[in-house]
Amino acid sequence: MSELLKRFKSMCVVNGVEVIDLGSINGELNRLSYDGSDYFIKNSIGIVRADSANAREGSVLIDVSDEFKLHCVLDVESLYVIVKKDRIFKSSYEAYKNSKRSDYMLFVGGESKTADIEKQLVSGVQGAKKVIFVLE
Repeated sequence: MSELLKRFKSMCVVNGVEVIDLGSINGELNRLSYDGSDYFIKNSIGIVRADSANAREGSVLIDVSDEFKLHCVLDVESLYVIVKKDRIFKSSYEAYKNSKRSDYMLFVGGESKTADIEKQLVSGVQGAKKVIFVLE
């Protein structure tokens, strides 16, 4: 395993993001009738393909340039982000520099959490409650 991939995985753990291999969720993908598309949503589960990722922060860069793409990322309970191992870069800058650079890109680095003034932690307010990065 490359040092870059090790760094990416360790930072994802810090961010509370599970990192798994694509082969380990084939059953789940089949159950959802996932068709291999870059943006897919069904039963509050979103599956999207990351354009690139950065190892320093353990996050991925996703094209959200239209309403459906954004819907697949934000309006779900669980978000699976497929990341090609050769698209992981050292930093956010390099990940962005090596991306397709559409008009609207979004870095995702963990599930949505917020706490109000009474210290009540709530998940899933501005996005998915659960984020899983899937290595391809």
